[in-house]
Amino acid sequence: MLAPSERQRAARFHFERDRNHYVACRGLLRELLASALKRPAATLVLEYGAHGKPEIAAETGGRRPRFNLSHSEGWVMFAFAWDREVGIDLESGTRLDPDENNLAALARRILSERELAVWQGLPNAGLRHAAFLRAWTRKEAFAKATGKGVLEQWERIELVLDAVAPNPSLVVRPPPGQPGSWVVHDLAAPSGFAAALTIEQKEN
Repeated sequence: MLAPSERQRAARFHFERDRNHYVACRGLLRELLASALKRPAATLVLEYGAHGKPEIAAETGGRRPRFNLSHSEGWVMFAFAWDREVGIDLESGTRLDPDENNLAALARRILSERELAVWQGLPNAGLRHAAFLRAWTRKEAFAKATGKGVLEQWERIELVLDAVAPNPSLVVRPPPGQPGSWVVHDLAAPSGFAAALTIEQKEN
């Protein structure tokens, strides 16, 4: 089902496990899109934006499917929407440096001033680790939804003021120059992981 470019990318993976994971993710994505669009999976043409966000090649008329995916440590999540942008992120806590000083230095780069104050006020390292992982996934999901490469502005996007516990949904205050209205949702994830979904809000 994969396009020639996808097969070429799969062939470049050094480890068979990584190659199989990539093929499975892309194959599942195509199957899910094909089911939604009622078209053969192999006929779908995927394009990529300037910052790597995938999309279906533009077609005339009809509803516009938008989608995103994220994978980490053998797990994958997909997000689909019609006529609005969407982004999803899944992260494993094993990717975070367990050293408290290194994590604090990363937090100062990623979190806004208010987020950092909340984060620093958490009573122990376990809560700080979990809260930072949620902040990371929320901001990644937002960056992927916008497709604008805003990761260099992470500290200007406030998403983690509820750092003590997950929040079902929160309104995003985008950085200056980033238009649109967005809502971020925390998602259920395997133990040791965090996941978040960002979806564009549109008037009915």
